[in-house]
Amino acid sequence: MVYGMTIDIDDHLVLYRSERFFSAFPSVERLPNGEILLAFRRAPDHRWLFGKNTEKELNSVDHVHFRSHIALRRFDAELKPKSAAISMPMHAEAADQDANLFLHSSGRLLQHGFLWYPVPHSIAEKMEGAGRSVVRGERLGAGYFFWGSYIRYSDDHGHTWSDYIDLPVDGAGNVAGGPFSSGAVALRGRMVEMQDGSLLLAGYAAGGGVTGNQQTSFFTSGNVGETWKRLSQNLAMEGVDLQEPSIAAWPNGEVSVFHRTRNNGDRLVVSRSKDGQTFRDPKTLEIVGHPYDPLVLPDGRLFLVYGFRHEPMGVRARVASSFDGLEAAEEIIIRDDSPSMDTGYPSACLLADGRILVAYYIADDKGVRGIEGTILSLN
Repeated sequence: MVYGMTIDIDDHLVLYRSERFFSAFPSVERLPNGEILLAFRRAPDHRWLFGKNTEKELNSVDHVHFRSHIALRRFDAELKPKSAAISMPMHAEAADQDANLFLHSSGRLLQHGFLWYPVPHSIAEKMEGAGRSVVRGERLGAGYFFWGSYIRYSDDHGHTWSDYIDLPVDGAGNVAGGPFSSGAVALRGRMVEMQDGSLLLAGYAAGGGVTGNQQTSFFTSGNVGETWKRLSQNLAMEGVDLQEPSIAAWPNGEVSVFHRTRNNGDRLVVSRSKDGQTFRDPKTLEIVGHPYDPLVLPDGRLFLVYGFRHEPMGVRARVASSFDGLEAAEEIIIRDDSPSMDTGYPSACLLADGRILVAYYIADDKGVRGIEGTILSLN
């Protein structure tokens, strides 16, 4: 299928699906040895117990679970599976939520995400009575407190991993290490490597300061993820929640951060920086969807892919030769056949032959969430 002279959709494929698991929030990276590594959030899904009645619960959504973890599946360069999905080491106390992968030029692989701390409903009720914020519901099996975010890394292509490294909650380098720490952020989105080899990462947190809306904080690492520093600037937008920030690093050294939003018509909000230290005021672009994954291509063009939770639901993308061309770029429909609004969260990586793999989660006709992928050729 050809859209003008921009993108060919070569193939759709299933990367992972099991009726025993709710699989979502994927991330893909091409490793130095040519393998493709898929990471995704996985948790037990009760619907298989109902057998053929599973499809009656098509829109059943469980995005927190006390057994939620990050799973990995390895593929060869032709995207043939090399192994079954395996579980990464789990946190001793809290449950993983997002899978985000990033490969540094040194060959070090990083995985970053955030955590939920599960407690019995009886404990959750007592904590609510003490004024603590907790995610609760009859379907969730427990109450969940936000724990904070982490990074871990691997120097052997994802076979073994460091322990969880907590992100600092303030400029002094203090870390959360558990629920109720003011300043803790959530992570969903691409980190980038700056021209000096340092890393830049963005997270989002509950509102504060002038606007009271959710805002973005930035973190840097000069030792490939072993320690992190929190930058002094936060991004905020009056009346708009900034969520799930993802960063693109342009060939000229500038960076752009792309936000999912709330109270903004599901439109993209962006901010730009010349040095990755100071960001301009965020502004809205007339692009609808969430969240966004910005992949800068070797020729300097930006491939921006995002979920689309409006009819028809699925995944869309744009290609632009510059930041300023994104709004005018043709919108490419990668998938428009999702049976549920609970879909998307795409992640893109460049294959060895120059094509692009986009991974995302999507339900089948029985409502089982799985990770699927689309291979694209750019003209």
